[in-house]
Amino acid sequence: MEKHLKYVLFIVSLILVLLLGSMVLRPLDATAKNVPAIAASVDEVYIPAGAFAMGCADDLSPVHCDGDAAPVHLVYLDAYYIDKLPVTNAQYAACQVAGVCPPPLSVASHTRSDYYTNSKYASYPMINVRWSYANVYCAWAGKRLPTEAEWEKAARGTDLRWFSWGNELPTCKRSNIALINPGDILSRPCVGDTVAVGLYPQNASPYGVLDMVGNVREFVSDYYMALYYDRSPYYNPTGPATDVNNKGHFARGAGWSDHPRLATNWVRHDESSAEEYDRIGFRCARGTADLPPATPTPTPTPLPSDTGRFGEEGGLLWITHPEHLTAVRVPPETLTETMTSELALTVTYTQPRPVDNLHAMDHFFIVEGVQSTRPLEVLLGFKSSGGVIAGTQGLYRLDSTVWVTDNITTTERSSGHILAWIDQSGMYGILGHTNRVYLPLIFRR
Repeated sequence: MEKHLKYVLFIVSLILVLLLGSMVLRPLDATAKNVPAIAASVDEVYIPAGAFAMGCADDLSPVHCDGDAAPVHLVYLDAYYIDKLPVTNAQYAACQVAGVCPPPLSVASHTRSDYYTNSKYASYPMINVRWSYANVYCAWAGKRLPTEAEWEKAARGTDLRWFSWGNELPTCKRSNIALINPGDILSRPCVGDTVAVGLYPQNASPYGVLDMVGNVREFVSDYYMALYYDRSPYYNPTGPATDVNNKGHFARGAGWSDHPRLATNWVRHDESSAEEYDRIGFRCARGTADLPPATPTPTPTPLPSDTGRFGEEGGLLWITHPEHLTAVRVPPETLTETMTSELALTVTYTQPRPVDNLHAMDHFFIVEGVQSTRPLEVLLGFKSSGGVIAGTQGLYRLDSTVWVTDNITTTERSSGHILAWIDQSGMYGILGHTNRVYLPLIFRR
Protein backbone atom coordinates (compact mmCIF):
# COMPACT_ATOMS: atom_id res chain seq x y z
CA MET A 1 0.00 0.00 0.00
CA GLU A 2 2.83 2.36 0.93
CA LYS A 3 4.59 1.59 -2.36
CA HIS A 4 1.40 2.28 -4.31
CA LEU A 5 0.85 5.60 -2.50
CA LYS A 6 4.43 6.67 -3.26
CA TYR A 7 3.89 5.92 -6.94
CA VAL A 8 0.68 7.99 -7.03
CA LEU A 9 2.43 10.93 -5.37
CA PHE A 10 5.12 10.83 -8.04
CA ILE A 11 2.46 10.96 -10.75
CA VAL A 12 0.66 13.88 -9.11
CA SER A 13 3.92 15.82 -8.77
CA LEU A 14 4.56 15.39 -12.47
CA ILE A 15 1.18 16.90 -13.25
CA LEU A 16 1.76 19.92 -11.02
CA VAL A 17 5.13 20.66 -12.60
CA LEU A 18 3.62 20.81 -16.06
CA LEU A 19 0.61 22.87 -15.03
CA LEU A 20 2.84 25.51 -13.47
CA GLY A 21 5.30 25.65 -16.34
CA SER A 22 3.10 25.40 -19.42
CA MET A 23 2.59 28.22 -21.92
CA VAL A 24 -0.46 28.63 -24.15
CA LEU A 25 -0.23 29.58 -27.82
CA ARG A 26 -3.53 28.26 -29.18
CA PRO A 27 -5.44 26.54 -26.36
CA LEU A 28 -8.40 24.26 -26.78
CA ASP A 29 -11.63 25.26 -25.06
CA ALA A 30 -11.56 22.78 -22.19
CA THR A 31 -15.00 23.75 -20.91
CA ALA A 32 -16.83 23.57 -24.21
CA LYS A 33 -15.16 20.39 -25.42
CA ASN A 34 -14.80 18.58 -22.09
CA VAL A 35 -11.03 18.46 -22.56
CA PRO A 36 -8.81 17.89 -19.49
CA ALA A 37 -7.16 21.11 -18.37
CA ILE A 38 -3.62 19.76 -18.70
CA ALA A 39 -4.31 18.79 -22.31
CA ALA A 40 -6.05 22.09 -23.09
CA SER A 41 -2.98 24.05 -21.97
CA VAL A 42 -0.70 22.50 -24.60
CA ASP A 43 0.86 24.82 -27.18
CA GLU A 44 -0.39 24.16 -30.70
CA VAL A 45 0.83 25.35 -34.09
CA TYR A 46 -1.54 26.17 -36.94
CA ILE A 47 -0.61 24.62 -40.29
CA PRO A 48 -2.41 26.37 -43.18
CA ALA A 49 -4.19 24.54 -45.96
CA GLY A 50 -2.30 23.96 -49.19
CA ALA A 51 -0.06 21.66 -51.15
CA PHE A 52 3.48 20.58 -50.38
CA ALA A 53 6.04 18.25 -51.93
CA MET A 54 6.29 15.05 -49.88
CA GLY A 55 8.91 12.32 -50.05
CA CYS A 56 12.44 12.32 -51.44
CA ALA A 57 14.64 11.69 -54.47
CA ASP A 58 18.37 10.94 -54.55
CA ASP A 59 19.08 13.95 -56.74
CA LEU A 60 17.53 16.33 -54.20
CA SER A 61 19.80 15.55 -51.25
CA PRO A 62 23.26 14.22 -50.46
CA VAL A 63 21.58 12.02 -47.84
CA HIS A 64 20.46 8.64 -49.18
CA CYS A 65 16.79 8.34 -50.10
CA ASP A 66 15.06 5.13 -48.98
CA GLY A 67 12.89 3.44 -51.56
CA ASP A 68 9.76 3.60 -49.41
CA ALA A 69 10.08 7.40 -49.20
CA ALA A 70 10.02 7.88 -52.99
CA PRO A 71 8.82 9.31 -55.25
CA VAL A 72 8.46 13.00 -54.47
CA HIS A 73 4.76 13.75 -54.89
CA LEU A 74 2.39 16.64 -54.26
CA VAL A 75 -0.10 16.38 -51.42
CA TYR A 76 -2.86 18.83 -50.51
CA LEU A 77 -3.86 19.06 -46.84
CA ASP A 78 -6.69 20.95 -45.25
CA ALA A 79 -5.67 23.27 -42.40
CA TYR A 80 -4.98 21.65 -39.03
CA TYR A 81 -3.31 22.15 -35.65
CA ILE A 82 -0.41 20.08 -34.36
CA ASP A 83 1.19 20.10 -30.92
CA LYS A 84 4.29 22.26 -30.84
CA LEU A 85 6.10 19.67 -28.72
CA PRO A 86 5.90 15.91 -28.10
CA VAL A 87 3.67 14.66 -25.27
CA THR A 88 5.57 14.67 -21.97
CA ASN A 89 5.71 12.31 -19.01
CA ALA A 90 3.55 14.67 -16.92
CA GLN A 91 0.88 14.96 -19.59
CA TYR A 92 0.61 11.22 -20.05
CA ALA A 93 0.64 10.69 -16.28
CA ALA A 94 -2.47 12.86 -16.00
CA CYS A 95 -4.25 10.57 -18.43
CA GLN A 96 -3.15 7.53 -16.45
CA VAL A 97 -4.32 9.02 -13.15
CA ALA A 98 -7.68 9.75 -14.81
CA GLY A 99 -8.01 6.01 -15.41
CA VAL A 100 -7.95 6.35 -19.19
CA CYS A 101 -4.39 5.62 -20.33
CA PRO A 102 -2.64 2.36 -19.43
CA PRO A 103 0.67 2.48 -17.56
CA PRO A 104 3.82 2.57 -19.70
CA LEU A 105 5.57 -0.65 -20.67
CA SER A 106 8.52 0.48 -18.54
CA VAL A 107 9.24 3.39 -16.20
CA ALA A 108 12.90 3.46 -17.29
CA SER A 109 14.66 5.17 -20.19
CA HIS A 110 17.95 4.07 -21.73
CA THR A 111 20.05 5.33 -18.81
CA ARG A 112 17.50 6.28 -16.12
CA SER A 113 15.67 3.69 -14.02
CA ASP A 114 13.10 6.19 -12.67
CA TYR A 115 12.49 8.12 -15.89
CA TYR A 116 8.67 8.12 -15.66
CA THR A 117 8.28 8.30 -11.89
CA ASN A 118 10.82 11.03 -11.09
CA SER A 119 9.41 14.57 -11.33
CA LYS A 120 12.84 15.68 -12.55
CA TYR A 121 11.84 14.26 -15.92
CA ALA A 122 8.28 15.64 -16.00
CA SER A 123 8.96 17.74 -19.13
CA TYR A 124 10.78 14.94 -20.96
CA PRO A 125 9.07 13.12 -23.85
CA MET A 126 6.80 10.20 -23.01
CA ILE A 127 8.23 6.89 -24.23
CA ASN A 128 7.59 3.18 -23.69
CA VAL A 129 4.04 3.30 -25.03
CA ARG A 130 2.46 1.25 -27.77
CA TRP A 131 0.72 2.94 -30.69
CA SER A 132 -2.63 2.12 -29.10
CA TYR A 133 -1.61 3.93 -25.87
CA ALA A 134 -0.69 7.05 -27.85
CA ASN A 135 -3.97 6.85 -29.73
CA VAL A 136 -5.94 6.63 -26.46
CA TYR A 137 -4.08 9.62 -25.00
CA CYS A 138 -4.77 11.86 -28.01
CA ALA A 139 -8.46 10.93 -27.93
CA TRP A 140 -8.56 11.74 -24.20
CA ALA A 141 -7.00 15.13 -25.01
CA GLY A 142 -9.73 15.82 -27.61
CA LYS A 143 -7.36 15.23 -30.53
CA ARG A 144 -5.87 12.42 -32.62
CA LEU A 145 -2.50 11.28 -33.87
CA PRO A 146 -1.35 13.21 -36.97
CA THR A 147 -1.37 11.48 -40.32
CA GLU A 148 2.00 10.82 -41.90
CA ALA A 149 1.40 13.64 -44.40
CA GLU A 150 0.42 16.08 -41.64
CA TRP A 151 3.55 15.19 -39.69
CA GLU A 152 5.83 15.74 -42.71
CA LYS A 153 4.29 19.05 -43.77
CA ALA A 154 4.59 20.39 -40.23
CA ALA A 155 8.24 19.27 -40.20
CA ARG A 156 9.44 20.57 -43.57
CA GLY A 157 7.02 23.15 -44.96
CA THR A 158 6.77 23.49 -48.74
CA ASP A 159 10.36 23.90 -49.90
CA LEU A 160 11.65 20.28 -49.95
CA ARG A 161 14.16 20.95 -47.17
CA TRP A 162 16.11 17.95 -45.88
CA PHE A 163 15.75 18.72 -42.18
CA SER A 164 13.25 20.79 -40.20
CA TRP A 165 15.57 23.79 -39.98
CA GLY A 166 16.80 23.68 -43.60
CA ASN A 167 19.53 21.92 -45.55
CA GLU A 168 22.45 22.27 -43.14
CA LEU A 169 23.59 18.94 -41.71
CA PRO A 170 22.72 18.28 -38.06
CA THR A 171 24.99 19.16 -35.16
CA CYS A 172 24.78 18.29 -31.47
CA LYS A 173 23.97 21.94 -30.75
CA ARG A 174 20.94 21.79 -33.02
CA SER A 175 19.40 18.40 -32.30
CA ASN A 176 19.59 15.38 -29.98
CA ILE A 177 20.66 12.69 -32.42
CA ALA A 178 23.83 10.66 -33.12
CA LEU A 179 26.72 11.82 -35.30
CA ILE A 180 29.67 10.15 -36.97
CA ASN A 181 32.80 12.03 -35.94
CA PRO A 182 35.93 12.18 -38.15
CA GLY A 183 37.83 8.92 -37.85
CA ASP A 184 34.85 7.01 -36.44
CA ILE A 185 33.04 4.18 -38.19
CA LEU A 186 29.93 4.13 -36.02
CA SER A 187 27.76 7.04 -34.98
CA ARG A 188 27.88 8.32 -31.39
CA PRO A 189 24.83 9.83 -29.65
CA CYS A 190 25.11 13.49 -28.76
CA VAL A 191 23.50 12.89 -25.35
CA GLY A 192 22.82 9.16 -25.09
CA ASP A 193 19.21 9.47 -23.89
CA THR A 194 16.22 11.80 -24.14
CA VAL A 195 16.29 15.44 -23.04
CA ALA A 196 13.51 17.86 -22.06
CA VAL A 197 11.19 18.80 -24.91
CA GLY A 198 11.80 22.16 -26.61
CA LEU A 199 15.45 22.29 -25.57
CA TYR A 200 16.64 23.08 -29.12
CA PRO A 201 14.85 26.22 -30.43
CA GLN A 202 17.15 26.24 -33.49
CA ASN A 203 15.52 22.93 -34.42
CA ALA A 204 12.25 24.68 -35.38
CA SER A 205 10.39 23.84 -38.58
CA PRO A 206 9.17 26.60 -40.96
CA TYR A 207 5.94 26.75 -38.95
CA GLY A 208 7.69 26.82 -35.56
CA VAL A 209 7.08 23.19 -34.60
CA LEU A 210 9.91 21.87 -32.40
CA ASP A 211 11.65 18.50 -31.93
CA MET A 212 10.54 16.99 -35.23
CA VAL A 213 14.13 15.83 -35.72
CA GLY A 214 15.89 14.32 -32.72
CA ASN A 215 15.06 13.21 -29.15
CA VAL A 216 12.33 10.67 -30.02
CA ARG A 217 10.71 9.26 -33.11
CA GLU A 218 6.97 9.85 -33.23
CA PHE A 219 3.98 7.66 -33.99
CA VAL A 220 1.65 8.66 -36.83
CA SER A 221 -1.88 7.42 -37.44
CA ASP A 222 -1.22 5.61 -40.74
CA TYR A 223 -0.59 1.93 -41.32
CA TYR A 224 2.81 1.31 -42.91
CA MET A 225 2.93 0.34 -46.59
CA ALA A 226 6.28 0.37 -48.39
CA LEU A 227 4.95 1.47 -51.80
CA TYR A 228 2.15 3.72 -50.59
CA TYR A 229 3.61 6.82 -52.23
CA ASP A 230 3.05 5.28 -55.67
CA ARG A 231 -0.70 5.40 -55.05
CA SER A 232 -1.14 8.13 -52.46
CA PRO A 233 -4.12 10.40 -53.20
CA TYR A 234 -3.58 14.12 -53.72
CA TYR A 235 -6.12 15.33 -51.14
CA ASN A 236 -5.62 14.53 -47.45
CA PRO A 237 -4.02 11.06 -47.63
CA THR A 238 -4.53 8.93 -44.52
CA GLY A 239 -2.52 5.84 -45.45
CA PRO A 240 -3.73 2.36 -46.40
CA ALA A 241 -7.19 1.40 -45.16
CA THR A 242 -5.87 -1.92 -43.80
CA ASP A 243 -2.54 -3.28 -42.58
CA VAL A 244 -1.64 -4.84 -45.93
CA ASN A 245 2.05 -5.38 -45.05
CA ASN A 246 1.40 -6.68 -41.51
CA LYS A 247 3.72 -3.92 -40.28
CA GLY A 248 1.22 -2.15 -38.08
CA HIS A 249 1.49 1.57 -37.53
CA PHE A 250 4.84 3.30 -37.75
CA ALA A 251 6.89 6.30 -36.68
CA ARG A 252 8.42 9.39 -38.26
CA GLY A 253 11.24 11.69 -37.19
CA ALA A 254 14.51 10.78 -35.50
CA GLY A 255 15.43 9.64 -32.00
CA TRP A 256 18.45 10.35 -29.84
CA SER A 257 20.32 7.31 -31.23
CA ASP A 258 19.61 7.95 -34.94
CA HIS A 259 22.36 9.16 -37.28
CA PRO A 260 21.71 11.96 -39.84
CA ARG A 261 20.53 9.62 -42.63
CA LEU A 262 17.66 8.62 -40.35
CA ALA A 263 17.04 12.20 -39.24
CA THR A 264 15.71 13.60 -42.51
CA ASN A 265 12.15 14.81 -42.91
CA TRP A 266 11.21 11.89 -45.16
CA VAL A 267 12.44 8.76 -43.34
CA ARG A 268 9.66 6.29 -42.50
CA HIS A 269 10.40 4.04 -39.49
CA ASP A 270 8.47 0.78 -39.68
CA GLU A 271 10.73 -0.41 -36.83
CA SER A 272 7.93 0.54 -34.44
CA SER A 273 6.70 -3.03 -34.98
CA ALA A 274 10.02 -4.25 -33.53
CA GLU A 275 9.06 -2.70 -30.17
CA GLU A 276 11.77 -0.06 -29.94
CA TYR A 277 9.44 1.76 -27.59
CA ASP A 278 12.17 3.41 -25.52
CA ARG A 279 13.01 5.55 -28.57
CA ILE A 280 9.47 6.36 -29.76
CA GLY A 281 7.18 9.11 -28.49
CA PHE A 282 4.26 10.96 -30.04
CA ARG A 283 2.42 14.26 -30.38
CA CYS A 284 -1.23 14.98 -31.19
CA ALA A 285 -3.05 16.93 -33.89
CA ARG A 286 -6.58 18.05 -34.65
CA GLY A 287 -8.62 19.50 -37.46
CA THR A 288 -9.95 23.04 -37.59
CA ALA A 289 -13.65 22.46 -36.96
CA ASP A 290 -13.83 25.88 -35.36
CA LEU A 291 -12.69 27.56 -38.58
CA PRO A 292 -14.40 27.84 -41.99
CA PRO A 293 -13.57 24.74 -44.07
CA ALA A 294 -10.70 25.21 -46.50
CA THR A 295 -11.51 25.20 -50.21
CA PRO A 296 -9.07 22.81 -51.90
CA THR A 297 -7.45 23.96 -55.10
CA PRO A 298 -5.50 21.73 -57.47
CA THR A 299 -2.88 24.43 -57.97
CA PRO A 300 0.19 23.41 -55.94
CA THR A 301 2.08 25.79 -53.72
CA PRO A 302 4.91 27.18 -55.91
CA LEU A 303 8.43 26.15 -55.00
CA PRO A 304 11.57 28.25 -55.77
CA SER A 305 11.38 29.90 -59.21
CA ASP A 306 13.56 31.53 -61.84
CA THR A 307 11.93 34.63 -63.31
CA GLY A 308 13.15 36.91 -66.08
CA ARG A 309 11.85 40.18 -67.55
CA PHE A 310 12.67 40.90 -71.19
CA GLY A 311 12.66 43.91 -73.52
CA GLU A 312 11.89 43.93 -77.21
CA GLU A 313 15.05 41.99 -77.98
CA GLY A 314 13.57 38.82 -76.40
CA GLY A 315 15.59 36.56 -74.14
CA LEU A 316 16.12 33.18 -72.54
CA LEU A 317 14.79 31.42 -69.45
CA TRP A 318 16.61 28.32 -68.26
CA ILE A 319 16.91 25.85 -65.40
CA THR A 320 19.89 23.62 -64.67
CA HIS A 321 19.57 20.27 -62.96
CA PRO A 322 22.14 17.58 -62.09
CA GLU A 323 20.88 15.49 -65.00
CA HIS A 324 19.44 17.95 -67.51
CA LEU A 325 19.06 21.49 -68.83
CA THR A 326 15.80 23.10 -69.90
CA ALA A 327 15.80 26.40 -71.78
CA VAL A 328 13.06 28.38 -73.53
CA ARG A 329 14.06 31.14 -75.93
CA VAL A 330 11.72 34.06 -76.46
CA PRO A 331 12.44 35.43 -79.98
CA PRO A 332 12.20 39.22 -80.38
CA GLU A 333 9.11 39.08 -82.55
CA THR A 334 7.34 36.78 -80.08
CA LEU A 335 7.75 39.28 -77.26
CA THR A 336 6.91 42.33 -79.38
CA GLU A 337 3.67 41.02 -80.80
CA THR A 338 2.34 38.56 -78.26
CA MET A 339 4.02 39.04 -74.88
CA THR A 340 3.42 42.11 -72.76
CA SER A 341 4.70 40.95 -69.37
CA GLU A 342 7.42 38.84 -67.82
CA LEU A 343 7.62 35.08 -68.17
CA ALA A 344 7.77 33.34 -64.76
CA LEU A 345 9.58 30.02 -64.54
CA THR A 346 8.39 27.88 -61.61
CA VAL A 347 9.95 24.54 -60.69
CA THR A 348 7.82 21.96 -58.88
CA TYR A 349 8.06 18.23 -58.28
CA THR A 350 5.18 15.76 -58.48
CA GLN A 351 4.41 12.08 -58.99
CA PRO A 352 5.10 10.28 -62.25
CA ARG A 353 1.94 9.66 -64.21
CA PRO A 354 1.05 6.87 -66.69
CA VAL A 355 1.52 7.81 -70.34
CA ASP A 356 -0.06 4.81 -72.06
CA ASN A 357 2.66 2.75 -73.76
CA LEU A 358 5.22 5.52 -73.22
CA HIS A 359 7.02 6.55 -70.04
CA ALA A 360 8.47 9.81 -68.83
CA MET A 361 12.05 10.86 -68.37
CA ASP A 362 12.72 13.33 -65.58
CA HIS A 363 11.01 16.59 -66.57
CA PHE A 364 7.84 18.07 -68.00
CA PHE A 365 6.94 21.71 -68.57
CA ILE A 366 3.75 23.69 -69.05
CA VAL A 367 3.62 26.70 -71.36
CA GLU A 368 0.72 29.15 -71.20
CA GLY A 369 -0.09 32.09 -73.45
CA VAL A 370 1.61 30.79 -76.58
CA GLN A 371 0.45 32.23 -79.92
CA SER A 372 0.48 29.85 -82.89
CA THR A 373 1.83 32.61 -85.14
CA ARG A 374 4.82 33.22 -82.86
CA PRO A 375 6.27 29.93 -81.52
CA LEU A 376 8.82 29.50 -78.75
CA GLU A 377 12.05 27.56 -79.12
CA VAL A 378 12.72 24.88 -76.51
CA LEU A 379 16.08 23.25 -75.78
CA LEU A 380 16.06 20.13 -73.61
CA GLY A 381 19.45 18.68 -72.72
CA PHE A 382 20.04 15.52 -70.69
CA LYS A 383 23.15 13.66 -69.57
CA SER A 384 21.47 10.25 -69.61
CA SER A 385 18.28 8.73 -70.93
CA GLY A 386 17.19 7.78 -67.42
CA GLY A 387 16.34 4.26 -68.57
CA VAL A 388 14.45 5.34 -71.67
CA ILE A 389 15.43 3.21 -74.64
CA ALA A 390 17.94 5.08 -76.81
CA GLY A 391 16.43 6.60 -79.92
CA THR A 392 12.87 6.54 -78.58
CA GLN A 393 12.99 9.88 -76.78
CA GLY A 394 10.70 12.52 -78.16
CA LEU A 395 8.93 15.73 -77.19
CA TYR A 396 5.20 15.24 -76.65
CA ARG A 397 2.27 17.45 -75.66
CA LEU A 398 -0.63 16.32 -73.49
CA ASP A 399 -3.90 16.68 -75.41
CA SER A 400 -6.67 15.95 -72.92
CA THR A 401 -5.56 12.45 -71.81
CA VAL A 402 -3.44 11.54 -74.84
CA TRP A 403 0.19 12.44 -75.52
CA VAL A 404 0.64 13.74 -79.08
CA THR A 405 3.32 15.34 -81.27
CA ASP A 406 0.96 17.75 -83.06
CA ASN A 407 2.19 21.36 -83.31
CA ILE A 408 5.73 20.35 -82.31
CA THR A 409 8.53 20.87 -84.81
CA THR A 410 11.71 19.07 -83.78
CA THR A 411 14.75 20.57 -85.51
CA GLU A 412 17.55 18.67 -83.76
CA ARG A 413 17.75 15.43 -81.84
CA SER A 414 20.63 13.42 -80.38
CA SER A 415 21.27 11.03 -77.51
CA GLY A 416 21.73 14.06 -75.26
CA HIS A 417 19.39 16.82 -76.45
CA ILE A 418 16.21 17.83 -78.25
CA LEU A 419 15.69 21.20 -79.94
CA ALA A 420 12.14 22.06 -81.01
CA TRP A 421 9.64 24.79 -81.73
CA ILE A 422 6.25 24.78 -80.02
CA ASP A 423 3.31 26.97 -80.96
CA GLN A 424 0.57 25.81 -78.62
CA SER A 425 -0.05 26.10 -74.89
CA GLY A 426 -0.10 22.94 -72.79
CA MET A 427 1.99 20.40 -70.88
CA TYR A 428 5.05 19.03 -72.69
CA GLY A 429 7.47 16.28 -71.75
CA ILE A 430 10.14 13.91 -73.01
CA LEU A 431 8.64 10.45 -73.23
CA GLY A 432 10.11 7.05 -73.89
CA HIS A 433 10.20 3.85 -71.87
CA THR A 434 10.85 4.70 -68.23
CA ASN A 435 8.85 6.26 -65.42
CA ARG A 436 10.76 8.43 -62.96
CA VAL A 437 9.95 11.45 -60.83
CA TYR A 438 9.65 14.31 -63.28
CA LEU A 439 10.24 18.03 -63.15
CA PRO A 440 7.43 20.23 -64.49
CA LEU A 441 8.33 23.75 -65.56
CA ILE A 442 5.49 26.28 -65.61
CA PHE A 443 5.62 29.43 -67.72
CA ARG A 444 2.96 32.05 -67.05
CA ARG A 445 2.17 35.36 -68.70
